[in-house]
Amino acid sequence: MESLLFAIRQYLPEFPAAERRIAAYVLAEPRKALHYNIAELARQSGVSQAAIVRFCRRIGAEGFSNFKIRLSQDVFRISDERFLPDFELESDMDSALVVKGIIGGIHRDMDRLESLCDVHLLNQAADTIREARLTGIFGIGASGLAAQDLYQKLVRIGLPCAYAADSHLQITAACNLEPGDAAFIISYSGETAEMVNCARLAAGKGAAIIVLTMETANTLRASADLALPVPSLERVYRPAATVSRISQLAVIDMIYALLVSKDLDRSIQALEETMAATHFLRTTPAEVPGEAP
Repeated sequence: MESLLFAIRQYLPEFPAAERRIAAYVLAEPRKALHYNIAELARQSGVSQAAIVRFCRRIGAEGFSNFKIRLSQDVFRISDERFLPDFELESDMDSALVVKGIIGGIHRDMDRLESLCDVHLLNQAADTIREARLTGIFGIGASGLAAQDLYQKLVRIGLPCAYAADSHLQITAACNLEPGDAAFIISYSGETAEMVNCARLAAGKGAAIIVLTMETANTLRASADLALPVPSLERVYRPAATVSRISQLAVIDMIYALLVSKDLDRSIQALEETMAATHFLRTTPAEVPGEAP
C-alpha cells in the first residue's frame, strides 16, 4: 500500500487552502494526528470537519478510520489494527461524555465476556490450580495488577502460589517450576516478550500453562495448555488498561469462586484465620479513662 505521507506530499500543490492546512499539520505532527478524533484534528488544523472528510477522499483514504490505519503504517510500521491507538483525544471533552463512555465500554466488555465464558475451561483452570504443587503467577504492567489480585486471593485460601512484581524475578521463577506445578500467565496482548519467555521456560520445565489473554490469536495463546479469553474490545495501544483490566479481574473472580466452592469448609477456615490475623480484635475490656490499668 502506498505511503500515506508520500501521497499527502504528492498532492500538496493541488490541495485547496483548507486541505493544505490539514496536510501541513499531518506532515508536521503525524504521531499526534494519529491520536485525534476527527473533531480534534479539525480543531488543530483550523478547518471544518467536512474539510477533513474531503481531505481523506482526496488522498485515497476510504474514510477517517482508513486514513488513521494508513497513517499508522507510516508512523509505527504496523498494519495490525489491534496495535493502533484506541483512544482518540479531544481537548476539553465534556466530562459527562467521558464518564458515559467509560461506563458504556465496561457494559459492552461484560456482555462480550459473558458470551466468551466457557465453564468447562474455567473449571479446568480451577482444578489445575487446586491440584498443583505450586502455582507461579506471571504478569507485568497493567496485567501485573491482575496477577497481584490472583496472588492475594490464592494466599487467602491457603493455596501454594508465588508472585513477584519484578519481571526478571518472574523469569527466574519460571526457570524453577517443576512437573506438577502450574504457571498462570496474564497478558492482554499475548505478545509481551517477558510473558512469552516465561511461558516457554515454564513449559520446558513441565509445568501446566494457563494463560489469560485476548480472545484473538496471539503467541501466548498458542503456547498454552489452557487459554482463558477476555474480549478484544480494547486495542493493545491505549493510554491505560481499562476494560481489559476489568475483564481480567472478573475472570480471576470466577476462578476464585470456583476454588472456594470446590473446598468450602477448608476455604472458610482459611478465610477466617487470615481475617483474624490481619484485623486486630480486642480480646480484653477497653480501658476506662482515669483508671489504672
